[in-house]
Amino acid sequence: MTVPKPTDGTRWRCTLCGNLTRFDVTRSSKVVEYVHLDLAGEARIEEQEVLSESIESVRCRWCDAADQVELVDRPGAQV
Repeated sequence: MTVPKPTDGTRWRCTLCGNLTRFDVTRSSKVVEYVHLDLAGEARIEEQEVLSESIESVRCRWCDAADQVELVDRPGAQV
């Protein structure tokens, strides 16, 4: 089950404890990266293109609830 990503007008909220600020997010993504290796072999990502991304789960950091996070309107957001 994927979880909706917050938008400019929404944010996450835990339905059990009311948390609005701390969540553990499990995310899957497929990316193409341009990696630059210096002469010592240290890698640095210089460009990144996200091909696809999905949020698999969101867990509340306060009460450890899983599958209890909902999208709510962000205060002052223009809908």
